[in-house]
Amino acid sequence: AEYIAMTLFVIIGCGCAMGIAKEPGSAWILQVSLTFGFAITSLAYSVGAYSGGQINCAVTLGLVIVGQLNFVQGILNFIAQMLGSMTGAYILCMIFPKDMDKTGGLGSNGISEGFSKRNAFIGEAMMTCLLVFVVLETAVNPNSAS
Repeated sequence: AEYIAMTLFVIIGCGCAMGIAKEPGSAWILQVSLTFGFAITSLAYSVGAYSGGQINCAVTLGLVIVGQLNFVQGILNFIAQMLGSMTGAYILCMIFPKDMDKTGGLGSNGISEGFSKRNAFIGEAMMTCLLVFVVLETAVNPNSAS
């Protein structure tokens, strides 16, 4: 389930970015953001009953650390997520000719001018912590059950 979800997540999210990034007159940042958001939500609901719908290695690690996922299952989920992301990227390479990729790198992000690698690392670390915190507080905290 994690493999399929990660494969689809990469194809949907990065594929959207590859098709519209930097398009003049478009709200491409909003479109790509919404695409990733709707994709992760629908995929988490779709595979949640099978694997927990983590679709993110940091979330998997967080669940292992707090004891909500055993170590062996965490490793297996991690492997499935990595293989799924590589499969998704491979499929995108088959879909998009290199000169048609508007991101220039399979939907990958870059560091904007004026920001250092340190700035980007800290921002990425903080937003990853926020994601893990939200998952832990909403999906697995017994106090959040309705």
